[in-house]
Amino acid sequence: QDTRQPLFSATVLVVGSDPALGATTDFDGRFILDGVPAGRVDLQVRMLGYEEQRLANVLVNPAKETVLELSLRTSLVQMAEFEVKAERDKGRARNDMAVLSTRTISIEETTRIAGGINDPARMVTAFPGVAGDPAGDNTISVRGNSPRGVLWRLEGVEVPNPNHFSDEGSTGGPISILNSDMLDDSEFHTGAFTAEFGNVTSAVFDMKLRRGNDRKREYTLKAGVLGTDLTAEGPIGGVEGGSYLANFRYSTLSLLDQAGIVDFQGVPTYSDGAFNVVLPTRGAGRFSIWGLGGDSQILQEDRGVADDTLFSRADFGSRMGVGGLTHTLMLGDKGFLYSTLSISGHGSSTVYEEDPAPGEDVLQLRHTDALDRWTVRASTVHNHRVNAALTARSGIILSRDHFRMRSASWQEDAQDLVTTLDGDGRAGTLQAFTSWKWRTSERWTLIGGMHLLHFGLNGSNSLEPRMAVKWQQRPDRSWSLAAGLHSRTEALTTYLAEDVDANGTVFRPNEDLGLTRAAHLVLGLDQRLAEDVQLRVEAYYQHLYDQPVEKDPASAFVLNNSAGWFTTRDLVNAGLGRNYGIETSLEKFFSRGWHGMLTASVFQAENKALDGVWRHSRFDLGVVANAVAGKEWKVGG
Repeated sequence: QDTRQPLFSATVLVVGSDPALGATTDFDGRFILDGVPAGRVDLQVRMLGYEEQRLANVLVNPAKETVLELSLRTSLVQMAEFEVKAERDKGRARNDMAVLSTRTISIEETTRIAGGINDPARMVTAFPGVAGDPAGDNTISVRGNSPRGVLWRLEGVEVPNPNHFSDEGSTGGPISILNSDMLDDSEFHTGAFTAEFGNVTSAVFDMKLRRGNDRKREYTLKAGVLGTDLTAEGPIGGVEGGSYLANFRYSTLSLLDQAGIVDFQGVPTYSDGAFNVVLPTRGAGRFSIWGLGGDSQILQEDRGVADDTLFSRADFGSRMGVGGLTHTLMLGDKGFLYSTLSISGHGSSTVYEEDPAPGEDVLQLRHTDALDRWTVRASTVHNHRVNAALTARSGIILSRDHFRMRSASWQEDAQDLVTTLDGDGRAGTLQAFTSWKWRTSERWTLIGGMHLLHFGLNGSNSLEPRMAVKWQQRPDRSWSLAAGLHSRTEALTTYLAEDVDANGTVFRPNEDLGLTRAAHLVLGLDQRLAEDVQLRVEAYYQHLYDQPVEKDPASAFVLNNSAGWFTTRDLVNAGLGRNYGIETSLEKFFSRGWHGMLTASVFQAENKALDGVWRHSRFDLGVVANAVAGKEWKVGG
């Protein structure tokens, strides 16, 4: 896990199989298990000197090979005469620097948890402290924070909002571009983030693409309400261990509309695709070329019922894409270097027209915008295992934004379209971090680190210490404490918004707006009640400061409460906020054909603008509770 080196002669067993089914890894760390019955099985991975790992509920599909990527953690106790055993916690994060406020997103859960709809963002609304958008899209609020503070990452780098019909600066949308057929198990972080995560104050989706089958070609065709899609995967000839994986999806409703099967106004049209090509080498590490993108469009008209008079028309479209080259280089038995170069982009456009004199059927342009942004990003992370107890991780992320943004809206006073956004240029961020994890004993783990964020558009900086400690009180109970400082930039439109002063001079009121900041403190308890039942309790406090608020002593405006994608108000980093609460989850992991989860969160979220009055945040729901359960029946042999 700490070095990414392949392990030779590790044993992989199917738990409870009769006769016993198992395999041993080869020199490249690869294994093949044949004859595994269809359905769900548990796997056990063992090797002397490493902690045993147990994977529960691996789904075996008779029509499709199952491809897994496993890792083992070095044991603190190494004795040649004994086999080291430490069953992996089914709820433990894959990121070994994260000890609490982190949840692994099993992609299978997006299909199994009610309301998931193959969408990770919708699925996590079943978790404690997470609230969905009543409007029906997958925008989320975490622990009372604004959705503006959510960060999306793919393959280790920040990516634009991966949702169809999304605005600039938003973090959600009606339909996810991320297709569950393309994703590997990923992670969702809700607070007190590890040092590697920057430019975020609310939550992190850290998504991974899965590897394609490197043994045989497979094709999958699926049709559903959200879309009709085709997935292809298989080995790459001449490249040992190489594979490709590709997917394309098109709106099912649009297909039915074009075929004349459905006929209603405002049919959403969208398509998306993704790919992941893995190219291992003998001495130069592993390369992967990957990408994700989507395009969406919708035209809506408001017409009279009786005479079909056209009152208004809105035409909205959005698009996003990202492509990357990732290189993983093993550095002997002490660590690895993980580097990524990516190019991403997001754009949206809106044209809104309405009839100023209803009945004349003559439309007048009332709003138009075209917002485009492209980003080149380079990232490298060095993971070094000093010894079995101490691991260090450091990295640097360079981002360069290129943008072209225009917006104009009708103003009655001027009786004309007035430009509110007009910007062409470049901006960039520099992030660097260092962190370490010290397992002082089998019971105690200490984690510390530092993150640096520099925003080149106006020179804002933030140096953010992070720390965490975990106490394994006994095999079935652990306590964790984490704290840290965090910050983020606002949407580019906030800095580029234009206004006109009394002399008629155009200016940008928020060009020098600083970073939005927060301090997080979290205390957590993990209690295993049974082999497949876990209780989690987390108490947290978040101090929000340097929050953008209107520069007016009489104003209650707080940017985080705003539903708009930008504002022309004159803002200043003088607002405060506080979020605090308790989250509880009782989860029965999938076993014996069923699973369930009960969650409850009691919290309060408040803001204070320059008027000095503490008010409930727009996202202060007070209490959020969920209950989900599912039963699976095996049909046939």
